[in-house]
Amino acid sequence: MLNYLVPAVFCSLALLSACEPKAHESLDPDEDKPITSTNPGTEKDDDPQLETDSIIILALAEVNAVRENGCNCGDQSMPSTSKLSWNTKLYEAASAHAKDMHANNYFSHTSKNGDNLYQRLAAADYITTHTDVITYGENIAFGNFDLKAAIQKWLASQSHCANLMRETYREMAIAQSGNYWVQVFGAKRE
Repeated sequence: MLNYLVPAVFCSLALLSACEPKAHESLDPDEDKPITSTNPGTEKDDDPQLETDSIIILALAEVNAVRENGCNCGDQSMPSTSKLSWNTKLYEAASAHAKDMHANNYFSHTSKNGDNLYQRLAAADYITTHTDVITYGENIAFGNFDLKAAIQKWLASQSHCANLMRETYREMAIAQSGNYWVQVFGAKRE
């Protein structure tokens, strides 16, 4: 009977990692190890238009509903906070990282070439000077699931949920390539 349960466990596997400046927690014990699909042959193709209006509306609606109502992130109660807006430059950074992890078969906040989130935000022109940005952060996930499920998996993890609920964030974007998901947050000086 146990042999019938094992495939179901592997098919629901999801790797998650949250990152903000000077804080890093991963649910994957070896971040730089190669990732293989848990369900070969079912991996999604790159979504060339994850930035379509309907996806933006869905992503913002899902995240903002939680932020507006507040929630429990593990044993930590998070109060309601401001809604986020979509930012295309954050999307460029998220998309580039999702595509890079997918193309190079790794799962980490640090790119194979050594770039971190700050450098990816600078490459996407979200950061143009050292004083541009107040705060930024990133959640990543790996698994064969859709946008709603990716957000729910981040909310089910205390560190990812806390990152998603951080009150200092004002903007976000989510991108996907294959089974790789990247959510990027930021707030710029006005």
